[in-house]
Amino acid sequence: MLMLMPFSLMANDVDPWEEINRVIFEFNQTIDENIFEPIARSYEENIFESVQDRVSDFSSNIGDINTFSNELVQFEIVSSVNTLGRILINSTLGILGLFNVAGEIGLKKTYEDFGQTLAVWGVPEGNYVVLPILGPSTLRDTTGEVVDSLQSMEQTKSINIIEKTSLGAAQAVDMRVKLLPISNLLKKSDDPYTVMRSSYLQKRKFDVYNGDLPDDDEF
Repeated sequence: MLMLMPFSLMANDVDPWEEINRVIFEFNQTIDENIFEPIARSYEENIFESVQDRVSDFSSNIGDINTFSNELVQFEIVSSVNTLGRILINSTLGILGLFNVAGEIGLKKTYEDFGQTLAVWGVPEGNYVVLPILGPSTLRDTTGEVVDSLQSMEQTKSINIIEKTSLGAAQAVDMRVKLLPISNLLKKSDDPYTVMRSSYLQKRKFDVYNGDLPDDDEF
């Protein structure tokens, strides 16, 4: 588990917009506590685990497509071959990604997004920002999210609006269920905003370096 960086070491450098960020954070928390979190907890408690697994595996397979394209432009050849193998196996033997057959035979899942790609290309992280509904980000990651969203739209352009909406809703609920442990952590904190910011920035650094942080990096 990553240790949290002390507030004083990061606030002034990466969060000059803290005042407005806190306002948006409180707005997001209100929406989440009254809508998204109850839906996620109800889903987790009432939907058969086997059904949840199928939704999770299907979402993961779609995510692998985005990861594959980002690994290519980052010249991560070995990882991209691994991810392509996952896509081909899970899309065929895994019945369009409903089953994670590739994982069962040892093809490990990796995750790359365009925010990480921008980091590899040398684009600075930029200020920390809290986006309405979407939550914590940075200027670099916000740009990445826009590009990733456009790619996802391209991937699903062949399906109708009802199918696309249903797919998006299923993916959103699946992701929110996975974030429930973070909700529990925030509720125990004296300053949930600081905990969220610190956790997010450290996770993104960990993602950019694929877990292999420089020796002089401190958490």
